[in-house]
Amino acid sequence: MSEKNEINSQKLFAYPPKYPAQRLVWELMFLFVIIIIVGIFGHLASIDVIYTMIISIIFGINLILRFYLINEPGDWLFFLFGVLAGGGNDLLSMIKGVYSYTSIKILPCLPLPFWMILFWGQVFLIFRKVFNIKWFQGAEFQKTGPFLKGWLNVQLIVDLIIVVCLRLIIYNTFTDFWLPGIIYGVIIGARFIIFHPKKNELLIIAVLPYAFIFEGLMVAFGLYIYINPILLGMPLWLFLWWIFLVPLLLKEIFDRIEYSFKNKQ
Repeated sequence: MSEKNEINSQKLFAYPPKYPAQRLVWELMFLFVIIIIVGIFGHLASIDVIYTMIISIIFGINLILRFYLINEPGDWLFFLFGVLAGGGNDLLSMIKGVYSYTSIKILPCLPLPFWMILFWGQVFLIFRKVFNIKWFQGAEFQKTGPFLKGWLNVQLIVDLIIVVCLRLIIYNTFTDFWLPGIIYGVIIGARFIIFHPKKNELLIIAVLPYAFIFEGLMVAFGLYIYINPILLGMPLWLFLWWIFLVPLLLKEIFDRIEYSFKNKQ
């Protein structure tokens, strides 16, 4: 059955979710809980640590319920990847001073709330569900690359170099209003010229405004503060960062993880 027929013939909120669109809807429902909780307690968490504790407890319960009710094979792998990659990047950005969380921390040794590190795992699960929608899938990964027994190709090598360069650049230029955005634009623009985005990658870029709105809400709710915001409380370079990171680099990596997981079953 095609994706279109699946969506037409099945209720999006059907439980248990069987089709990619249903899985995405349920994943977003658990995300919506976090939006509501941060909306209620975000500003208060910067005043009293008890509200940070309330957010953390509700987040933990929500996450446990999510894995109990809608977990599918491979989710734990993507969750851990999100915690390590997304949470690790968030932690390093905080240490470098790129932005700051306003919540009073339960663990003073961490520069951000601990639940936020785990939340990155939940974000990566949403990315997985989005990438599995037929419109965004693209061609299935094949081990035809010239390096590492087919796992690595020139495009992925270039993208990995770019992501390291972008992080080093922002650590050293984030206090300037325009400079990081201009440099990001030049580098990412050159990447688009060298490796033209595929149709599915362009479609992912087209739906990224939803991610921008989500992060804008987190800023508006007082969860964290960016330096030199230009729109929705976020700086220019951050919009460009997401345009590169999600549809290009993360999609490439996720495809390889899905391939590995599929062939081990």
